[in-house]
Amino acid sequence: MLDLRRVDLHTHTYYSDGALSPYELVRLAKSRGIAALAVTDHDTVDGLPEAADAGEKFGVEVVNGVEMSVTLGEQELHLLGYFFDPENEGLRRHFEYFSIERKKRVERMVERLRHLGITLDLEKILARAGVGAPGRPHVAAALVEAGYVETYQEAFDRFLRDEGAAYVSKPLFEARVAIEMLHDAGGICVLAHPGHWTSDETVDRLLRSGLDGIEVIHPAHDLMLTRYYRQLAQRQGLIETGGSDYHGLREDDEERLGQYSLPYPHFARLMEMFGGR
Repeated sequence: MLDLRRVDLHTHTYYSDGALSPYELVRLAKSRGIAALAVTDHDTVDGLPEAADAGEKFGVEVVNGVEMSVTLGEQELHLLGYFFDPENEGLRRHFEYFSIERKKRVERMVERLRHLGITLDLEKILARAGVGAPGRPHVAAALVEAGYVETYQEAFDRFLRDEGAAYVSKPLFEARVAIEMLHDAGGICVLAHPGHWTSDETVDRLLRSGLDGIEVIHPAHDLMLTRYYRQLAQRQGLIETGGSDYHGLREDDEERLGQYSLPYPHFARLMEMFGGR
């Protein structure tokens, strides 16, 4: 019998830069016909226990996940981790450090905006982040609320995009170290949304550092890119993953959840290979 169930291995909650709680995200995933879901918040695993409880309630398999910000030379990349032990001491220390640094980063962005004649209430921005780590989306929302820009996208285009007037880079964290850390915690490591801008040389360098897989299916990948990265994964013996990168902050997010996904049998094979670590 043909198994039509779908799996999304890239989603975010309000523990990083998403709109929904882990409970709300899992419930929504269930309504979209998603049988298994990875919660991959940025540089935090704090939402995983709530997601796991919701998964039991709604009958959705929840995978331990995270999206880590890393550097490779001058490049900033994102790596997705799966199947690791979220209580691993090394990971926990790293995420605690990143939480502190993310707050400092927002403080510096607010200061840069002040020099541009834009005054925002830092405490309100931090409160807006709630239980999650504050970041650019929270600053963007504050800019809209204060009337300095009309839309979230305008806030990024004018001030917060990479190299924008108020942009502040993230703390440096080498890709090689992140991969080792995930492996030490029993997990696997996947290159997130390589898109048009990731060179073969970059992938080769990550492979030499122990990269396990590549995100083939993603909203930023058209049919040609999806085919290209699938062929690359097969040629290099890499794991293929995919997901919606759902945040719940934009209208097109709602269309993505359930649309950018993997067939369940592919996920089941991954679970057989790595889920028992």
